[in-house]
Amino acid sequence: MNKDIQKNRDKIDAIDNQIFELLIDRLDAVTTIGYIKKEEGFPVLDQGRENAIYAKIDAKFSAIEADFLKNIYQSVITESKRVEEK
Repeated sequence: MNKDIQKNRDKIDAIDNQIFELLIDRLDAVTTIGYIKKEEGFPVLDQGRENAIYAKIDAKFSAIEADFLKNIYQSVITESKRVEEK
């Protein structure tokens, strides 16, 4: 295999491991928030929070990067709400 391809795949593997850990940390926080929302009677959906996340992405990244990240975060947020509902 091409050395440059393998080098970049190794880099991706290392980055993926970091992403996995961060997503699990995020899951822990989401789970805690879900318990608190249930106890307090708050709804799972917080549209203002979702809008703030997307606005932060738009403000911080180029249009191409923001589109990439927002597509990923749509899944992350959908799954976070699913966890909070449990």
